[in-house]
Amino acid sequence: MMNDRRVRIVVPMHPGKDVKPRLINIIIKEAGLTREEFLKLLREL
Repeated sequence: MMNDRRVRIVVPMHPGKDVKPRLINIIIKEAGLTREEFLKLLREL
């Protein structure tokens, strides 16, 4: 469930490397989002 609290999440970005699925799942969990909410936010970019 999305809420209005602000959370700062650090996402490591290295040129030429992809973020691994496990790390994406950890980031989604830290942000307090469901997978569906995360994907919806990505589509809105």
